Amino acid sequence: MSDKIVIIDGYIDEPAQFGVPPYISPTCRYAFGCYMFYGVTPEYYTIDQIREHDLWNYLNGFDHLILIGGVSVPGKYIGGNPVKYTELEKISQYAPHPLKIYKGPYTLGYTSKGGRDAHVIEHLNNLYDCPVTGNLETFLFYLLKGDLPAESIEKDEAVFEKITQYGAPIIRQHPNYPDLICEIEVSTGCERNSHCSFCTEPLFYGKYHERLPEKILKEIEGLVKNGARYFRLGRAANILAYGYTKNDKDGLFLDQLYSGIRQKCPKLGMLHTDNANPGFIQNNPMISEKAIKIISQYNTSGDSLSFGVESFDETVIKQNNLAIDPDGVISACETVNRVGGFLKDGVPALLPGINLLFGLIGESTKTFDINFKYLKKLMEKGILLRRINIRKAMVFPETPLYRYIQKHKIKSHSREFRKFKEKVREEIDRPMLKKVYPSGTIIKDVIVEYNKGNISFGRKLGTYAILIGIRKKIKPGTKLNVRITEHGYRSVTGVIENEDG
Repeated sequence: MSDKIVIIDGYIDEPAQFGVPPYISPTCRYAFGCYMFYGVTPEYYTIDQIREHDLWNYLNGFDHLILIGGVSVPGKYIGGNPVKYTELEKISQYAPHPLKIYKGPYTLGYTSKGGRDAHVIEHLNNLYDCPVTGNLETFLFYLLKGDLPAESIEKDEAVFEKITQYGAPIIRQHPNYPDLICEIEVSTGCERNSHCSFCTEPLFYGKYHERLPEKILKEIEGLVKNGARYFRLGRAANILAYGYTKNDKDGLFLDQLYSGIRQKCPKLGMLHTDNANPGFIQNNPMISEKAIKIISQYNTSGDSLSFGVESFDETVIKQNNLAIDPDGVISACETVNRVGGFLKDGVPALLPGINLLFGLIGESTKTFDINFKYLKKLMEKGILLRRINIRKAMVFPETPLYRYIQKHKIKSHSREFRKFKEKVREEIDRPMLKKVYPSGTIIKDVIVEYNKGNISFGRKLGTYAILIGIRKKIKPGTKLNVRITEHGYRSVTGVIENEDG
């Protein structure tokens, strides 16, 4: 057995998994758990630590090198920058000795930002001995057992349950510890039988599978014993569907999970979630309402359900198999506001967030007008949104969108896209922020992340936590309470509580 192991966290950002600091992905924890199961404790570094401390040469001293990271959705990052393709090459160049294993979206393809087609990295096999396209923890488990597993190996549930408990100690090596959010795997895949044109979830994870509450709670217990206090049930394509495929129509799974986390972690700092499907709310109103009530009862304040709306244009909806109805989205947002929009610690307990995606099949200049019309309709109805994400699609090989683009040209509407974003920022985002976080609101436990001149910027740990500027130079890492005084388009300004502005 090799005993010098390094795991490099290159930060995963996928539609249903986030691992950019202050988050740590389950994929990293499970890889760590495989080695711990066999009695070996790996060293763990984030890609930012490798960059900052110039550890490239140091990597050659290990027997196994496991790199986990990459993006399949476009994003802007504050807590860290995911590994770039050039860094895959650099690690390979500086570490010829170790057995090199890579897991992440770049096995499917690579693009630096949204609005571009991902290109397949043809020579990835030359850079890494094992670019794992299947399940990483199953691959590692059998590799360490002495077998030669296929890189496309499927998930083995028996293996999975063996190693989840062993991965928890990795969090103690993370530079953000103890202020670290553990992304929790609730399910993999998507409960829908047919998928959106751009979706990579079935390519990475296959058919829909969800974990039993007691299995998740056992993992949570191990994390709590290692000092974890912040959790997000983000590893799910639609948290509202949890238990639905097992005919749980009373929300028993969700209730057991949320109430169980509260019991396992008496000093809970954060309990949030991420993805939800507005179409599921429309088609299953009673089940969804129960789920939203459970979430908002047990969560911590400022939580958000991310709605993958992508487009309100019915032509785009139909041609990309989005399975939503524009008016149904309005209704779903109303439901979340009605059930979860009550104040908890001074801010709404649970609000919807809307994702809009451009560069899809059937898009036209009218799409921008239609999308704005519906956002304006939400404003006029007094419906609160935690945030609106506006992005261009990353187009990966093997998706229907990629195959369509190979035969047909989708016109780029760069000018319209830019104007649309500016209009939304000015007419929707800023007024919405004033409603969600009115002046005088106190945000507790804001962690200062960086300084820009004499202004400090920080966030409270949470899903899509609001960025707060303070006109004072404060040491990064400082935790304080902030009273909001002003509003920008995507951020707010505040003063330290009990201090004059």
